[in-house]
Amino acid sequence: MRVLKNSWVRWASWFVAALLFAAACFGLANWQLDRRSQAVAKVERMVDNYEKPPIEYAPLSKASLDEITALEWSPVEIVGSYLASEELLVRNRPIAGQPGFLQLVPFELVTGEIVIVERGWIPADSDLSPASTMTPSTDQKTVIARVKLSELTPNRDSPIGFATSIHLSSLKEITAIDLEQNFYLRLMSESPAENQTPQPLGRPLLDEGNHLSYAVQWILFAAMGFLALFWAIRQEREYRRIELDSSYLPRSQRNRKVTDGDIEDDLLDSGR
Repeated sequence: MRVLKNSWVRWASWFVAALLFAAACFGLANWQLDRRSQAVAKVERMVDNYEKPPIEYAPLSKASLDEITALEWSPVEIVGSYLASEELLVRNRPIAGQPGFLQLVPFELVTGEIVIVERGWIPADSDLSPASTMTPSTDQKTVIARVKLSELTPNRDSPIGFATSIHLSSLKEITAIDLEQNFYLRLMSESPAENQTPQPLGRPLLDEGNHLSYAVQWILFAAMGFLALFWAIRQEREYRRIELDSSYLPRSQRNRKVTDGDIEDDLLDSGR
């Protein structure tokens, strides 16, 4: 009885461990579902806003982050001049396997506000330097560009004139320009146009990612933990019955299909 009691205590501890493992798996599954919800919301925003006519800039300058998020990918029209001396290139932005840079140029509106405009992609040469300089003129322009949210915080420093992320708070320190906006703009068109312009970035893919399949996998892992525990308990019970009862036939042998070889072996044994 003491052995049986100790066995149940041991299996109860393993059951608690399985519960904790399942709780962790369900937590990770919920995390993946939350990430999927965010991805789906981002895709829906792009679908809703991408083809809208350009809006005025004035409402954006005082909008909250939630309001700006709802307007992501919306076209906006601005008038002003590029601050070409403050041009930055974002490093490590390959397209179709070719290394390159994104060109960022601060744009001063006629109202005096300054916003970062991402003008497009510049390929890298064999030395991984910009293949050409496409710095815009400082003439007054009318620009139509899309609202984009700030990227993540950069994880490393860059040389002067370069950045590793379109993270607006970090760009304030690099350019020494007081950027009050929590968004930047991706160029669609500018008038008058430049003779040379970076390659515009195309429409992003409508992809919510693999978050749903990952969530299902974590739920399956939780179920597998309990299945493994119950299988191990059943196996131990079988082994214990075999030890206590020499005439007990294990379930695996009871369920095994009788073959001609088994019949012949029984006949030989009975004839001995």
